[in-house]
Amino acid sequence: MHMSFFISTFAQKLIIMRRILFAVLLLASWITFAQAGEIKEISVLYPSIDQNGDSLMLSGKICVPTKNKAKGIILIPHYTITSNAQAPSNKPTGEAQFFQDDYVLVMPDYLGYGHTKHLEHPYLAGELTAHNCVDMLLSLPSALDTLHLGISYDTLYIVGYSQGGASAVWTLKLLEEQYADRFHVVACYAGGGPYDVVAAYDLALEQKKVFMPIVVPMMVVGTDAAYNLHLDRESFFTPATQKIYTKYVANKEYSTSQLFFKFTNHRLSYWMSALAMDPSQPETKRLYEGFKRSSLVRYPINEKVADREIICPNWIPKAELYIFHSKNDNVVTVRCAEHLHRCLPDLPNITFDIKNYGSHTQASSAFFSRVRKMLKK
Repeated sequence: MHMSFFISTFAQKLIIMRRILFAVLLLASWITFAQAGEIKEISVLYPSIDQNGDSLMLSGKICVPTKNKAKGIILIPHYTITSNAQAPSNKPTGEAQFFQDDYVLVMPDYLGYGHTKHLEHPYLAGELTAHNCVDMLLSLPSALDTLHLGISYDTLYIVGYSQGGASAVWTLKLLEEQYADRFHVVACYAGGGPYDVVAAYDLALEQKKVFMPIVVPMMVVGTDAAYNLHLDRESFFTPATQKIYTKYVANKEYSTSQLFFKFTNHRLSYWMSALAMDPSQPETKRLYEGFKRSSLVRYPINEKVADREIICPNWIPKAELYIFHSKNDNVVTVRCAEHLHRCLPDLPNITFDIKNYGSHTQASSAFFSRVRKMLKK
């Protein structure tokens, strides 16, 4: 059956369980408090679902300012990580430094990291990741009520960059469609996001090279895991990739930076087989169907891969939506933002900031600087 059916069914059943389970976790003293200067870090477990709709516990971290009164809540879906040590429950990700003095920060680990390190990460599966993020928000009162912060749980901001940018928009969509009675999202700020996974893979095929080589194999494994495609994964990889992925990626012990500097061959043919680089092959077409399901920009399902007709999502954001992308982005193609722009109406609450801001990493500084200024307003 379709994953969305399981998600909606189990989501309803889990609503009643959330506070009870969180109370048990509190009594069991699993939640730990660590003072980090003027920030209180709270590691949490919360009930959610996997790609099959089965219930499981996920982990994450909440950061609470101790010197200043919290101005609100910011959900931060994190960027691409490859080491479990990078998971927020182990260490707040880089985004936290920009907001931790003034806001309660909610940072999910994502499925496949933290408490679920033993599971495969459904990389770029936006709908599932959004549900995992929302489930952490739903458990938030049980974790924070004892702190008497005096903040409203129905006022929320979402901030994400790179993979986190796409996850942020997916989460906004889910909150507005299914949880509008429980959360009021003031604004969603998304930067450098792969909103169109099809376009991201297409560009790699066109250029025959990638800036972050390990990401392409991660797309294959994550998409296969997310949608139970039962792909013959090894047929997509070269022998070198098979060895490298098993040794350096699957065990989640090496960070994205370590992998980037460890593997410097950017030729796609070094990593991916001839099958993976031929969209006309039946097995590759099945992979593309997964890419389509992971994209906010929709394509006709079961159509030829060459058919690039874009289907606009049946959703118009009500909250302020700010989409930032550098035309020079060397990791996530600017086509992702441009295609999303084509799908959304020209409304006062929707802003697309697509200019030359440098590389993916350089642009991140400009993005967070702009978000901080917008939050102050």
